[in-house]
Amino acid sequence: MDTRDLKVFVAVYETKSITRAAKDQFLSPQGCSKIVQKIEAELGTSLFARNHFGVKPTPQGDALYRRAQMVIRLLEGVKDEVEAARALKYTLTIASTQGVSEYLSLAFIRDFAESHPHISPRIMESPDAIAKQRTLENVAEVGVLGGPVDLSVFHAVPFTSHRPCLVVNEANPLARKAAIDYADLDCQPLAMVSREFASHHLVVNRLANAGVHVDIVMEATELDLCHRLAEQGDAIAVSFDFAAWGGRRAHTVIRPFADRSFVWETFIVRKAGADLSPQAQEFCDFALAWVADHRADLFQWPGA
Repeated sequence: MDTRDLKVFVAVYETKSITRAAKDQFLSPQGCSKIVQKIEAELGTSLFARNHFGVKPTPQGDALYRRAQMVIRLLEGVKDEVEAARALKYTLTIASTQGVSEYLSLAFIRDFAESHPHISPRIMESPDAIAKQRTLENVAEVGVLGGPVDLSVFHAVPFTSHRPCLVVNEANPLARKAAIDYADLDCQPLAMVSREFASHHLVVNRLANAGVHVDIVMEATELDLCHRLAEQGDAIAVSFDFAAWGGRRAHTVIRPFADRSFVWETFIVRKAGADLSPQAQEFCDFALAWVADHRADLFQWPGA
């Protein structure tokens, strides 16, 4: 018998009536009677004597009533404790540069929730400039920022690594190349994430240092818009391996940079001088271990 059955029994015992107990428990009289009969069958004894006025408990019914009250109180106490524990779940706010959740996938969130049910992560994705400010202003206890990171204001630990790449319309002559040199992008119309992202400056500085005239026709907050411009043939999209392959569009090809040393990294950061809560430390430890187990290598290009 379960708690629901015991509550029905108690209602019958206290009202001395199947009909009134059924009404109290939102059951039909027939359903209420069947539950009592089921309990009697399980115990192998009669719990009530039936008469025209209702039901009268037998000595066995009296004994079960005393035990049932204790069991119900115990189970409801356990339920209250579980609910209280849920209410005390620690909310951990993480300020992250956009795209990190896409790279980690829902599997990361699911695995963390299963192994750390006492912590509720709240991931706030935004451009790096906003994520940086949220971390510095203690809106978020932990940050995930694109590199390079200012170590004078942050304590940083390397987290993920990605290869910048290019999404090119298949009609563009560059689509015929297996890899793109920096010089190939001289005066080419480029679409990339806005300057509020650390990766924007990483790309622009790399091209400028190679002597390339950088012609940015679109700065977007979402890489998908850059990919769409490439699909339409309006620009070459500067993207990253996981985002380009995950959001691949028709009539485009994805090409790596010929310079294989060109890598974009993210870091788990906290404000310099600040101590992490035990829950934040648990999250950081889990995230680093999870990435090592599930995303240990840089993205392998199909056919590579």
